[in-house]
Amino acid sequence: MDSWRETGPAFRIPIKCPTCRKETPHNGANSLQINYSLRGIVDKFSKIKVMPKMKVCKQHCDQPLNMFCATDLRLICGFCATTDEHKGHGFCSLDDAYEQEKTAFGELQHEVKSWRSADMLSCLETLQASKKKALRSITMDAEKVADYFDKLISSLECKKSEILSDFETLKLVVMQAYDPEITKLSAALEEQRGALSIIESFRSASEPLCFLQQMQEFREKMKVLKETPLPSRKDMDVGPLVSEFDVKRWDSLMLSEVDKISVPCESGSRTRSLWITVRRWIVLFLITLSMSLLIQPLLLDATEMTSMIQEFPTKRYLHADAYLRKVTEICADMVAAGQEYVNKFIDSTIHFMHRCKL
Repeated sequence: MDSWRETGPAFRIPIKCPTCRKETPHNGANSLQINYSLRGIVDKFSKIKVMPKMKVCKQHCDQPLNMFCATDLRLICGFCATTDEHKGHGFCSLDDAYEQEKTAFGELQHEVKSWRSADMLSCLETLQASKKKALRSITMDAEKVADYFDKLISSLECKKSEILSDFETLKLVVMQAYDPEITKLSAALEEQRGALSIIESFRSASEPLCFLQQMQEFREKMKVLKETPLPSRKDMDVGPLVSEFDVKRWDSLMLSEVDKISVPCESGSRTRSLWITVRRWIVLFLITLSMSLLIQPLLLDATEMTSMIQEFPTKRYLHADAYLRKVTEICADMVAAGQEYVNKFIDSTIHFMHRCKL
């Protein structure tokens, strides 16, 4: 077995020719005849494999571009040559077209190199600069528009808050007008219900003391009922809160007249008088507060002057003239300070009244 592996097999299966099916001799494939047809196929396949892949036509189902239109100077397929688009055109082979286009390439190359690239580059830079400038201008205008509308929206929001605040104030005025009368009538009705319950309890009261106590309570409730008059028509109706209010009137205002938007109040109604009363109380409160701030520094100056006067006799009437001059200066300063505080208070009050639109 080992000797057979070293020398190889003594018997070999004969190889047959693929064409004539003749068995080959024992010296192998070198003694076979040459198959020229197969060799030609192999050579042609080798050439096709080395050649670049031919492009196909996009219009006619992947047909190869194996023709050249000398009129349009482009590659076409066989189907393109039969269409009306190339009717009457001249055609040539790929080799002739190659020589023709190679000659034309030198001329076109010279034209490309001598093209006005510097002028085009200058125009391109000019266009890019103009574009940048135009975009910057548009951006600035857009920012102006955005800022304008932001301010307009802010003004409208402020005006909206102001008007809604006025309506809230009108609600307070209405509650001030109606709540006292409603409270009185509710209390009177409650007293009446209590009196009716006492009347029902009289039927079961047999003890004198209990009867007298209930009678006393009954008289108190009757007194409350008699002292509670019915409200007049004037008290029951506070009048129109807003004079012919219609938001469509604001449609005729221009954008610059946003500050003119307001709620028209009824001037002759009771609500108007209550509204004025509320404002007067506000002004009175501010006046009291301002007067307290005004008097405080004056009281401090008066305390200082009192301490100086108390020290005056302790120094045995010495330098009396200097003390009198000091007192005079203090009084003058107090008067000047008081005038200044009064002027500031008047200016503040006028400004506040203007803000409140009194």
